[in-house]
Amino acid sequence: MRTIPFAVLPLLALLASAPAAAQAPDTVDVLFVGNSYVYYNNLADQLETMSEGLDGPVLRTAHHLHGGFSLQRHLEDGHLPGVLDTPAPDGRSWDRVVVQEHSRLGVPYADEDTGELGDRQPFRTTVTEVVRMVRERGATPLLYMTWAKEAFPDQIVDLAGEYDRAGTRLVVPVVPAGLAWDRVRSERPELDLFTDDGSHPNPTGTYLVASVMYATLTGRSPEGAPASLQGIAMETPGVVVSETPVTLVELDPELAGYLQRVAWETVERR
Repeated sequence: MRTIPFAVLPLLALLASAPAAAQAPDTVDVLFVGNSYVYYNNLADQLETMSEGLDGPVLRTAHHLHGGFSLQRHLEDGHLPGVLDTPAPDGRSWDRVVVQEHSRLGVPYADEDTGELGDRQPFRTTVTEVVRMVRERGATPLLYMTWAKEAFPDQIVDLAGEYDRAGTRLVVPVVPAGLAWDRVRSERPELDLFTDDGSHPNPTGTYLVASVMYATLTGRSPEGAPASLQGIAMETPGVVVSETPVTLVELDPELAGYLQRVAWETVERR
């Protein structure tokens, strides 16, 4: 996994026009565009390491992340064209781009006490533009469905509905992480997926999301993946602590198997 910083974007954009090396058929290059819902526990590295422990394709990942950013903020800052033009590790264009909206669909709450989501039109407009930009570069976009806040579990109804409608309208695959999260909360309420803020994922929550990502991206079950995943530690707002890999998550094998099964069944039933 690698981070794509602003400072090197001009150089990387030039490299993108260089002749591309042949890509191995058993690898898929995946770029994440989002915020802290990716860099907490380094979802990108967890996904890549998970794929290396399974029989399917290796998902080689990179990311461009800003804490608290909505898709509208990514667009307004003007950096997405350069990010998307940055070549994958083999010099080719990205195969997949995972698009992650802010956890409240990028808008303030309509009601802070109930967690009711506000006007969804900004999400609908900006996700359409980002998907267009991704497709212009020959990559396949995917929408990362986030989950309800711990205090407002019923949010998942509106979140899932908005993502699914966007996926249908734009003909884009939706990564149903929020639905898998909701199932685990229902089946095993004693199992904590959140950090103390009731919003961000703890390592277990990120492992669940990585499992859903793997299933969606490959069409294969993540069952049998390692229960311990390594990668680069990151701090808010997405700053690499050290290039030395560390253990990002280490679960009991039974728990890992349960999360893998939930992820696969959630994706398979869509």
